[in-house]
Amino acid sequence: MRRPIVPFRTPPAEAISHGEWLLKSINGDAPLPKEVPHWDYQTVLELAAPVSVDRRAVTEACRLDFDSGLAVLVMARSNHTNAEIMAARLDLPMTDRFDLAVDITLKGADLGGRLTLETLLVVTSPRPRDRLAPQHPGSIIWRTTTWTDLEGVGTQFPTDTLDFAAVGLDPEAGWQFKLDLTDPDSRFMSAARLTLNSGHPAIQRLLNGAKDDGTEQLLRTLHWDVTRQMVQAALRCEDVIGLDVDPEATTTAGVLRNLLGRVWPLESPTTLAGWHRTDPARIEVHLQHQSRLLR
Repeated sequence: MRRPIVPFRTPPAEAISHGEWLLKSINGDAPLPKEVPHWDYQTVLELAAPVSVDRRAVTEACRLDFDSGLAVLVMARSNHTNAEIMAARLDLPMTDRFDLAVDITLKGADLGGRLTLETLLVVTSPRPRDRLAPQHPGSIIWRTTTWTDLEGVGTQFPTDTLDFAAVGLDPEAGWQFKLDLTDPDSRFMSAARLTLNSGHPAIQRLLNGAKDDGTEQLLRTLHWDVTRQMVQAALRCEDVIGLDVDPEATTTAGVLRNLLGRVWPLESPTTLAGWHRTDPARIEVHLQHQSRLLR
């Protein structure tokens, strides 16, 4: 791992401790997994982590006066929405050691794809004791990073709502997914859109944040259907078949290729395209399994 080189002293590793991030839910707290399944744009992430800072050890190592201003910041970044959010700022009190309970809340509309959480220890008001001490407010003297992949329809593309009956669409439908493959090199976020039918009672309950077996099954069905449509589009597109997996891809073809790699990590796109032509049921059955359509 690359470590940034800074022109000032930094504290020893033992002066700061950062516990694992916990994902809070109605079922209790659990360690933040590397993949959050069935996530969608309505999901609000509530996270917590313990952080402990030895002010005296930090200031002595950094050649700062003990009463220099210090703060713990948490930055959240999403690679699909390009959002960068200051999720928390906690100023350290003037005590030798302080234990922080860091709690953050992240709105689903701001997120998608890979969520990176970076915890920083920042000098907010430096009182340097020599030239090797941090001199400027905002100097980062310690950092640690963790990440998780938010899986689900909400991670992939913009989502909006519309009363289908008001615009002449089938009022009993739940959603409409559109994917423009005219230009496979276009940015995926501009080529795909999911529209939820706000006029349907089940969708309205989902939008209102209902948490029950019915809305959970609706989310699984939505995830399965949109994943299925994306896979079908990918297997019909030659530009997708010829690509390699690239986790940083943002083009339409690149995102679709990554989806194939996530659903079938051991199979080549050529093999999948062959199954799609000769044994499409094999594709469909695996998608039901991978999307956890039935609980």
